[in-house]
Amino acid sequence: MGLRSIKKQMAREAIANAALSLTLQKGLASVTIDEIARIAFVSPRTFSNYFSCKEEAVVAAGNDFSGLLERFVDAPSDEPPMQVLRRELTEFLRHRSPDELEQSRGRLQLMEENPALVPYQVASYDELEREFRSIVAQRSGTDVRIDMYPWLVAAAAMSAARIAMRVWAQSGADAELLPGLISAAFDQIDSGYKGPVDHPDLGRSANSTVPAQETASRQGA
Repeated sequence: MGLRSIKKQMAREAIANAALSLTLQKGLASVTIDEIARIAFVSPRTFSNYFSCKEEAVVAAGNDFSGLLERFVDAPSDEPPMQVLRRELTEFLRHRSPDELEQSRGRLQLMEENPALVPYQVASYDELEREFRSIVAQRSGTDVRIDMYPWLVAAAAMSAARIAMRVWAQSGADAELLPGLISAAFDQIDSGYKGPVDHPDLGRSANSTVPAQETASRQGA
């Protein structure tokens, strides 16, 4: 990346982080674009150069997957794409800082409270899945226009990551349990969904918000 591109990326991240931080503090309805711009040290006009609205900016916080995609591209060509995606998604989350993971948790929890954020999160997931699909096609020698394989692999991997993240966010579990939950989601896919597979006990997390009786009822179901 050139210096200009780096500055643009930094400005985008500053705006998105400010939008998420303010929304977590005050609630989406109470946050204005002018306030986000002031916290991010940019003008409202600069804000509009990067985002169409505050909802889009909130969802963009912490959603930089460029490093993950680079590792997927650079992985040995003889490795099955699903195996690579499993490893790289798990490692990507394992190496995120606690603050970054808590930022992701906060964003996902905001989605539950603010339906206006959902379309922008869905668009973000769709964009990442599209990147996965393109790389899978390149690695497997398939064509996304006529072959289902890259579509199925990309969709399955995204579903595993998205659902594991959502369950983790809702549970209030500690950050170190998330990589194991991602692996468990891929185990579920590998098993052909024949039944539940072992996964981290989210109910035992020190910071868990899941009531003990609810956890017990789930285990007995």
